[in-house]
Amino acid sequence: MHLYETHLPVADTKVAERFYREIVGLPFAYRDPTRDIVFLWADAKEKAMIGLWGPNTVYGRQNRVAQRCHLAFAVALAELWVMIEKLTQHAFYILEFGVEKTKAPTVIG
Repeated sequence: MHLYETHLPVADTKVAERFYREIVGLPFAYRDPTRDIVFLWADAKEKAMIGLWGPNTVYGRQNRVAQRCHLAFAVALAELWVMIEKLTQHAFYILEFGVEKTKAPTVIG
């Protein structure tokens, strides 16, 4: 058994899609033309996907209130170090225990 799909509420699907495609490296799967939703493959095609749900969609922000959610990927340690550097180059930082910037992988933070 494995997770096939998860939904993430986002403030702007175009900005979120650009982040997940260009920085994280997830391939595009589908954009729903009738709703503000973008799907990206999170593993091999048709194995796992992430849905980015825009404001006022079923899983998106409701009345400007963001829902908390969590998403974690299992990757090889070498891939993790590469991603940390890539995120840092784009001004995204890891916060150790949610406070101090760190370049070390952390589960809590």
